[in-house]
Amino acid sequence: MKFLRLKVFGSINSFRQPDFHTYHKTLPLPPKTTVAGMLGAALGISPKEVNDNWLENNRFQMGIVGNANGKASDLWQIRKYESKQITAFKKFRADVENSNAKGDYEITTPYKTAVIVRELLYACEFTVYFSFNESSDYQLIKSHLLNPVWALSLGREDELIKIETIEELEIEEKENVYLQNTLLPINTNNEKYDIDLSKRNVGGNLLSEAPKIVKLPMTFSQKQGSEAREVKTFQDFTLVSHLPIKPKASKAFFDEELQIAFQIF
Repeated sequence: MKFLRLKVFGSINSFRQPDFHTYHKTLPLPPKTTVAGMLGAALGISPKEVNDNWLENNRFQMGIVGNANGKASDLWQIRKYESKQITAFKKFRADVENSNAKGDYEITTPYKTAVIVRELLYACEFTVYFSFNESSDYQLIKSHLLNPVWALSLGREDELIKIETIEELEIEEKENVYLQNTLLPINTNNEKYDIDLSKRNVGGNLLSEAPKIVKLPMTFSQKQGSEAREVKTFQDFTLVSHLPIKPKASKAFFDEELQIAFQIF
């Protein structure tokens, strides 16, 4: 099967798990929607065009393998705009103008402040494999990744990446392949798999290295004239860390050159 293989490096990247709020826990790998956003930056198109033209019709499939060489936490102060706070602020301003302001309900801002913690990945190395429905998209994406319209990032828009290599190659799908440091489009709670315990980190926690199930957004809906998006469809995935697993009911593509395996979604 034909793939476009992209190897990238990022100094600081983060991929917020959608079910975490005050604590922004990061996924270890960028999901498909994040990678699609990177393609959108390369092509110079809006998030809505990315969703409508690349995600909704499953115009590309991808596999990903990689890891970070460290992790840190970033402390943020944010503003929370609530209708109750805004109403109280407007009332105070009106009373000030009428010289009836009272100190016991003084509201000086239409928002409240809150503190959140965001996880960050340090020195990230990702290998992304792209497969396209249309043969012309291989050259289209390759040329725009090499000469992007906008700066390329994975995560927030300022979490830039550096492309190390980009090339086209053929990779065969195989059975009985162990996978690690990757994202699988399956729910391993419902499928049997083998674990290679010989590769586990002896000093680590086995539970932290075990496969984890996450539900991730796949497509979005967006009202006309609005920038706000809502998740339209979700899909279950399995995050595989350094502890290799081999699903018994599915195959995987094996990159002989890099000696890594992945599944596409």
